[in-house]
Amino acid sequence: MITVPRYMMDLRTIPNMSYGHVAQYHDVHIGHRDDAKCNFVWGGVAGHGGHNMVIETGFFWEAAHVDTCGLYGDSALNTRQGVSEIKEFCAPVRAMDVITRMPQQSKYQQTRGDVQWDGVVLASQNPGDRSIVYNASPDAFYDFVKGACEYYQDRLFIKLHPWNSSRDVVDRIAAYAKANGCRYAKTNHSVIQDCEFVIVWNSTFGMDCFVRNVPVAQFAPGYWHMTGAVTFTDGVYPDSVDDTLVMAHKLANFCTWKYCFNYQQSTEQWIKMLRHFAQSSELFPMTPEFCYANNTHWSI
Repeated sequence: MITVPRYMMDLRTIPNMSYGHVAQYHDVHIGHRDDAKCNFVWGGVAGHGGHNMVIETGFFWEAAHVDTCGLYGDSALNTRQGVSEIKEFCAPVRAMDVITRMPQQSKYQQTRGDVQWDGVVLASQNPGDRSIVYNASPDAFYDFVKGACEYYQDRLFIKLHPWNSSRDVVDRIAAYAKANGCRYAKTNHSVIQDCEFVIVWNSTFGMDCFVRNVPVAQFAPGYWHMTGAVTFTDGVYPDSVDDTLVMAHKLANFCTWKYCFNYQQSTEQWIKMLRHFAQSSELFPMTPEFCYANNTHWSI
């Protein structure tokens, strides 16, 4: 019996996984996310002692992934075996050829505003995002932004997150920027095209950088801090970054073909994929049939 949490059924972003959709499948049960018998937990923690996995959105438009180890810094991508598989994987089509040709390229809708910048870009996040509170706190994120403003000063541009809309968030970030001569705004990918590098707390915006040949410095643990695709600074503000683009491209390819899927898929495809994952003992059970690269709006 495959058990998925009620929370997953209740998410409005998942169009074809609801009580009505799955009722016809005799081997699928809807339970609680903390149930020890729950095979697939949405946005939770893997490893109740059974054969279970965690599902979360990211890193592309309409994409989600299933991880056999956990989320963020505890992801399978950061394991020794995971890094080895990323290095050895040969993608049928490069991620940058899949993603950058799609009408909607990013996980979140980007503004149309163009900005040219040749300094450092800080890609902001939603301070209350699970990726931040999983290992730290909103205040730790604000301290990161404040410290970056003080360190880089007029060399820094803060790319506000699409969700940085409430006045308390924007005003707080703006105060740090104004006090140190930094610029800030909502903008599209133009701001990173000519920048020195992008610095993030642990944002999945790093993937937007990978497919555009932009190097990334990551300040805190997250999905790929151990992969070599970013310069992991572990709480330090760098003046420069390592040459990580080869591994960044490999990681992007791997995530497109072996890690992510399109959550807009049909109920039948959802159930078929979950059945396959539940029966697999692989670290990355994703197959070409279910992977994001083969199920985007842009046909390869």
